[in-house]
Amino acid sequence: MKNKIIYKIVITMLVVLLGTADIVFARPVVVVDPAYKEGIIKILLAMLGVAGSTILLTVGLTIYNKFFVPDDVKNYKLGKYSLRSPTDKDEAILMYLTKNKLK
Repeated sequence: MKNKIIYKIVITMLVVLLGTADIVFARPVVVVDPAYKEGIIKILLAMLGVAGSTILLTVGLTIYNKFFVPDDVKNYKLGKYSLRSPTDKDEAILMYLTKNKLK
C-alpha cells in the first residue's frame, strides 16, 4: 500500500514537471554566439589534452614496469613479520612497493 502511494506521487510529479517544461522554456531557436563556440572548442581541446596525457602516462608506466623494474621488486613477498619496521633503505623501498601493489 505504501509503495503504491509513493509511486503515484512520483508519477504525478514527473507528469507535472515534464508536461510544463516545454511551455515554460519554449522560445525561438537562438544562434550560437561565436564567443561561446570558441570557449567550447578551448574546453574540448583542454579535455583532449588531459585524456591524452593520462593515456600517455598509463602506457609509459606500464612499459616501465614491464621492462625496467628489477625482478626482486616485482617478486618481493611480505613475510609474517610485515608490520615490523624495515632495517635499511632498500628493505623500506621494497616494503613500500609491495604494500602498495606497485608491480
